[in-house]
Amino acid sequence: NGMLGGPIIRVRAGDTLRVTLKNDLRAEPFATASLNNKIRSFSTTNLHLHGLHISPEDPGDSMFVAVVPDGSYEYVYEIPADHMAGTAWYHPHFHGSTALQMAGGAAGLVIIEDPPGSLPPEIESL
Repeated sequence: NGMLGGPIIRVRAGDTLRVTLKNDLRAEPFATASLNNKIRSFSTTNLHLHGLHISPEDPGDSMFVAVVPDGSYEYVYEIPADHMAGTAWYHPHFHGSTALQMAGGAAGLVIIEDPPGSLPPEIESL
C-alpha cells in the first residue's frame, strides 16, 4: 500500500474481521525452502495477530498458512463479544521469512475500540 508499516485496523468486540492477504512479493530467484533454521522462503508470507483472543485454526490465526507469490488467502477473525478494548498488532509469521519481512515494515496495529458510552465523557472525547 506504499506505507511504511501496515494500515491501522479498527474493530469492536463482536465484529468479524475479514482480511484478504494478497502476496505481491517477487518470486525468489533460487530455491531456499530446504534450508532449516535459517532465513528461507523470502517471498512466502502469512499473517499473525498478537493480543486478540481469537481462534488459531484456519481460516483464523493459523501460523501454518503459506501464501506464495501471486497467491492470496482470506483470514476470518471472529472477535468475541466480550473481548476487552485495547491495542494489538499484526505481522507476517511464516517461519524463515518473518524477521526479513518485519524488518521491511510488514507490521501494523489492530485497535479494539471501547464500546460507545463505556468511558467517561472527558476521556471519550480525547
